[in-house]
Amino acid sequence: MIIIVIGCLPLIFLIKHLFFWKPIDTDYLYLNGPLMMGHRGVPNLKPENTISGFEYLINMGIKGIEVDVISTKDKQIICSHNHDLEFETDGNGYISKKNYVEIKKFNTSGKFLNSKPISIPRLEDLINKLPKETIFNIEIKSSSLFDLKALPIILNIISKQRIKNRVIISSFNPLILLLIKILDKNIPTGYLWSNFNVPLVLSNPCWINLVHPDLIHPDSHLIDKKLISYFKKKGLKINAWTVNNLPLKNWLLKNGVDGIISDFPLIMINK
Repeated sequence: MIIIVIGCLPLIFLIKHLFFWKPIDTDYLYLNGPLMMGHRGVPNLKPENTISGFEYLINMGIKGIEVDVISTKDKQIICSHNHDLEFETDGNGYISKKNYVEIKKFNTSGKFLNSKPISIPRLEDLINKLPKETIFNIEIKSSSLFDLKALPIILNIISKQRIKNRVIISSFNPLILLLIKILDKNIPTGYLWSNFNVPLVLSNPCWINLVHPDLIHPDSHLIDKKLISYFKKKGLKINAWTVNNLPLKNWLLKNGVDGIISDFPLIMINK
C-alpha cells in the first residue's frame, strides 16, 4: 500500500501543479483603471525602445511602458526588440556578440529625418531617467528556448532599483517565466501569446498551466469573449497587444480586458 502511495505522489504533484494554481494579486497595478502601456515607446514618432521615446510617451500622460531587453556579450541589459543591429540602427552584427561600449555608438534614429543621433540605452539607465511612478513591462527576448542568461541580471537590476512593485516581466519563452517563479515568485509575470511567427508548440495558451503566469498578454486579434472568460476563470489579468485603433480598444475594455499595449498614445488617452 505504501509503495502504491509513493508511486502516485509524482502524479498527484503533477495534477496539483497543472490544475490547482492561482496567480498572485496584481490589482495594485490597476488602481487607476485599465493599465495603458506604450509599445516600445512611440515607434511612429521616436526611435523604439529609446529613452527619448519613452519620455515622450510619459509626457503624453501614459504611465506604463513596454520595453524589450537583450543581454550584450559583456552582460549589459539593453533595450532592443531585435537581436541583430541592422534592423533599427546603423550598426551590424548581433547584440549578444558585442560589448555595450561598441553598441552605444550606433544610431537608432536614422529613419527619422532631422533627428539627432540616439543610442540604444541600457535598461538601468532607462529606469533612472523615467518618473518613479512609471510601470515597467519588461519583455525578455531570447534567441532560443534555453537562452536564459539575461534573467538573473534583470532580476538583480529590479532588486537594485527597487521597482518590484511596479514591474511585470513578460516573455514568449515559457522557461523564462517558469524560472522567475522559482527564483522570485513575487515578481509578476506575463505570458506573451500569439499564433503568428512563433513555434507551433507555443501557439496554444495551455503553457500557462505549466509556468503559472500572473498575467496573460495575448495578441489582440486572438481575443474574443470566450477567451476572455477562460482567462478570467483562471484569475489572470489580461493585457492585450498591439491595440492600434480606438474601436478595438473600446471593445476590449468593455468586454473585460484589463490593460492595453499600443503603438499610439492618442488611442490610449482618448475614449
